[in-house]
Amino acid sequence: MSRKDKAGASRYLLGGAGLALLAVLIIIGIMNLRTAAPTLAGPAEPGLSDVILYVDEEPVTRQEFQLYMDKEKGAVTNYFSVTYQAEDQPDYWTSDFGGERPIELLKSRAADEAVKGKLLQSIALSKGLVQHISYEQFLQDFADNNSERKQDASQNKAVFGLGQYEQSQFYFYTLSNLRLELEELMGKGELQVTDAEIEQVYQAHAQDYQGQTRLEIEELSVPYAGQEEKSQALLTIQAALGQVNSGESSAGVSDSNAHIRLTRHTAIDAGQFSPLSSEGLLLQSAMKLEEGSWSSIMDAGDRYSIVQLVNKTENYEVPIEEVASQLKAEALHLKFETYMLEQVQQNDIRLSTGNYDSITTP
Repeated sequence: MSRKDKAGASRYLLGGAGLALLAVLIIIGIMNLRTAAPTLAGPAEPGLSDVILYVDEEPVTRQEFQLYMDKEKGAVTNYFSVTYQAEDQPDYWTSDFGGERPIELLKSRAADEAVKGKLLQSIALSKGLVQHISYEQFLQDFADNNSERKQDASQNKAVFGLGQYEQSQFYFYTLSNLRLELEELMGKGELQVTDAEIEQVYQAHAQDYQGQTRLEIEELSVPYAGQEEKSQALLTIQAALGQVNSGESSAGVSDSNAHIRLTRHTAIDAGQFSPLSSEGLLLQSAMKLEEGSWSSIMDAGDRYSIVQLVNKTENYEVPIEEVASQLKAEALHLKFETYMLEQVQQNDIRLSTGNYDSITTP
């Protein structure tokens, strides 16, 4: 294997393992939170009139709480539509439907999620992953991020992700990335996954790893950043496609041009990759090929690529070794969810009832 092969070698694993257990754990956690969380009686403390709840003394302000309400609004309206055939009407949010009111369910769901979000931030702070978790500082980071993106775009620099984020988008994007960082960090320590746990997950979903289609793929790609590099990358990959279609080997094409990367992938197709992801794009293209043939040029967002289907194996029973990294990730995810639910029970969750009750509109 050439140096480029080693540097680029990777494996795309597309298991279909479900997360039913995770859903059950989340539901249990929410139920326990509602019954176990102590509350602050009466009005909020002086000077903290905008605080809705506290997570171990860390406040969730009205402005921050609103983001969670906005996020949960769709699920709540869908629930009342399906359960009570409730439609939009005057005073919809405070109307009674079968003994339930939309605004109360919305606030309850938002509180559950806000507690988990602030707790996640607090743990990340204690682990040194972040230096602050106040909403005021988040707003400053949000403004700085959009300002930097705008400046980069004006200077024709590469801008990854959205050109400009809305406040809610940036908040939950940041929270999601923080969770991944924290999960990875704790997976190396107190939440380290054992071989027995990997085996347990595999056995629980063994049927998902039977009768699969296994693909061996070669990818030639040319990365780019910015419009000028993109134009040159397209010309380079077009020339590479002409070379392989003329019979030259992928290794020969890669060795002849330092800008062209050769990557060999093994993929298990269980229909789980998003067709919008670069991995899904490669997989879908390879699935349509005859063995030995090359695809047309694809734009993966940060590179131009062509792929060759080297080998295709039907009715493949995936061995545990081939999906070990995916199984480990799922086992860690479940362990982290359990850990977070335990933290919800162990930390001081206090609701500022005066401010909470005063919310009557989403």
